[in-house]
Amino acid sequence: MYSGVVVRRRDGARAGRPCEGHVYDVGLGGARIELDRPIAKGAPIEIEIDLPGCPAPIAATARVVRVFDRHDDPGPRRIAVAFETFAADSESVLARHLSQGWLRPAPAQPEIAPTDRAEPSMIEVIVSGAPSSRRTRSASAA
Repeated sequence: MYSGVVVRRRDGARAGRPCEGHVYDVGLGGARIELDRPIAKGAPIEIEIDLPGCPAPIAATARVVRVFDRHDDPGPRRIAVAFETFAADSESVLARHLSQGWLRPAPAQPEIAPTDRAEPSMIEVIVSGAPSSRRTRSASAA
């Protein structure tokens, strides 16, 4: 599941223009997000994160601390940001949200060995860290 994020730069010609994307990891210190276009390392931003179960978006100012290289990461830009200040109750809401276990770590991805078989294989679906009784057919194990 992806959670939405809206980012606005606080400097330069693009200041105030919203850019929508997804948030992957979030903690009290910062987040890893994905946007369609990169934002330069060091750029100050305003960020709003919509988390499932939160009554309102988490709003903060932040700074871009890493932009993943497009040669290593084709497609939307993954960006790491460090929070600087939170708006109103956002920090306490995020802390409470994290402590209640609303957000869980993604399950470890199993290593799948290559196969010479042409027949479809069975792959187990993992939901919230627990194996599901539902199985999905896949044409390839790779």
